[in-house]
Amino acid sequence: QNPKMENSKDPQQNEDGSYYPSPFILKLAIVKKTTYVKQEHEVKYTGTKPILVVCTDEEMMEMANKKKFSTGNHPVEMLVPMLHFRDAGFTFDIATQNGGAAKLEMWAFPTEDENVVKLHEDINAMMENPKKLADITSLDEYSAIFIPGGHGAMINL
Repeated sequence: QNPKMENSKDPQQNEDGSYYPSPFILKLAIVKKTTYVKQEHEVKYTGTKPILVVCTDEEMMEMANKKKFSTGNHPVEMLVPMLHFRDAGFTFDIATQNGGAAKLEMWAFPTEDENVVKLHEDINAMMENPKKLADITSLDEYSAIFIPGGHGAMINL
């Protein structure tokens, strides 16, 4: 890889015209493996109510200069807490405002973290076909509501 490109502070343009953060920022701010460690609990949740994970289905954020920033929920801010919830015995339902597929900031995905990769694979079908928030008639069916972070959450959550 070109060392000048690797340290570039210019955002990276994608094939769809959107932008990722610069290689310099990605190098400084993104981890390939999280610090997650599986937790063993003496007492786990044994109920039947899942946690409602409310995600964004927005993947493009328009910036002040009218360029589009590739966004979504931050994968670490979403998937690592879900790993801990799962360790404690919880299951999940995923919902988005419009019922569109939940989006992740894939430029921030910790590609070398087996636990995160596996959970993402396990919930991918739910992420691709989430519930629509307006179709949820009662929150009594849920043990908790979790709203993960990420730039996309600022747009439609």
